[in-house]
Amino acid sequence: MKNVYDILVNFKNKAYEFYEWEQTDAVNHVKKIPSFKVNDLTMYEFTNYDVSVSREFLEKIYDKTEVFYNRMIKKIPYACILFNDEFSLALVFDETGRTFGKSKLLFDESDDVVEKGKDLECYDILYNVTSKEKVSNSFTRKEGKLVLLLTKYLDKIYECQKKDEMKYLYYECFNEEENDFLKAYEKIKQNVLKANFDVINKLKVMVKVLKK
Repeated sequence: MKNVYDILVNFKNKAYEFYEWEQTDAVNHVKKIPSFKVNDLTMYEFTNYDVSVSREFLEKIYDKTEVFYNRMIKKIPYACILFNDEFSLALVFDETGRTFGKSKLLFDESDDVVEKGKDLECYDILYNVTSKEKVSNSFTRKEGKLVLLLTKYLDKIYECQKKDEMKYLYYECFNEEENDFLKAYEKIKQNVLKANFDVINKLKVMVKVLKK
C-alpha cells in the first residue's frame, strides 16, 4: 500500500474520463488516499464490473482516505486507488464491500500514480464479481444517457402493451414487419444495448416524432 496525495476524483457508477465530467458533478479534492498495484485482470474487472471486496480489505483501507470539505477534512470510510502499469482507478465501497463509486483520475495524476508505484509488487485483493454492466463501456457519457432513456422508453411501451407503436418502431428500425410483440421489443432493446447506433439514431428521431 502506498498513499497518494492531492488528487481530484468524481465518483459515479461508471468511471468516466475527466473530460466527460460535468459542472454539476460533486468532484472531491482528495488530500490522502491509499493505493494498491494490482494485476491486469483485477484492473479490468474493477473497472468494468461491480465487485465486492473482502472484510479484510475493508479493514485495511478503513478511514485512510481524507478529502477537503468546506475548509475542513472529512474521512471517507472505505476508498482506495487501484493501478497497474497503464492507468489508475479510484473506488469507494459501502460497508458490505460492494463498489458504489468509481472515478478515473486526471491524466497527469494517473500517470504519476503509475510511475511512483511501478516498482511495487502486485497486491492480491480478495473479491467477487457481483454483476456485469449491461451497457457497452465504449459509450461516452452522453451516449450512455441516450441508451438509458431509449431502453426506459421501450420498457414503458412494453409495460403499457402499446403493440401498434412497437410494431411501427420495429419496422422503421429494420425495414421489416414483426407481429410478435415480445420478439419486436426484445430485438430492438438488444440492438440498443449492443450499441447499434443505426438503430439508436433511428429510435431517437422516432421518439421525438411520437412525443409531439
